[in-house]
Amino acid sequence: MRRRLALSVASALWTLALSGCAAASVEEQTLLRFFVAARTLDSTMLRKYATVTFNPRTDGIVQSFTVTAAGPERQDSSKEVTIDAVVLEPGGTLSRRTIVATFGRIDGRWLITGLRRTPASQTSREASSVPQN
Repeated sequence: MRRRLALSVASALWTLALSGCAAASVEEQTLLRFFVAARTLDSTMLRKYATVTFNPRTDGIVQSFTVTAAGPERQDSSKEVTIDAVVLEPGGTLSRRTIVATFGRIDGRWLITGLRRTPASQTSREASSVPQN
């Protein structure tokens, strides 16, 4: 267990270091930092990026993600970003999830104010009731 945690933290730091080399949106950078802090439930760091949490014991650990859609800023100073994430579930299995992160502008900064999984029927062909060829 301790080794797995150390590997997760090392992986997160490596991902964070590599992301600094790539051009990424403010939302993508915020999500990356948020998921790194969420791995260890670092509430001090989480407050810098979000008003919500992503508990590794119940929600899993995001191993990687890709932004698949970013909506425009709405009149209420919020916007939604959809990501495709690979998540290490609390049981130890890897799964792919589509997560919609809601961002809100608070004190001039974009913070994650909500996270929700999209229903399986919207994210995977296997969950569809339509017969597959």
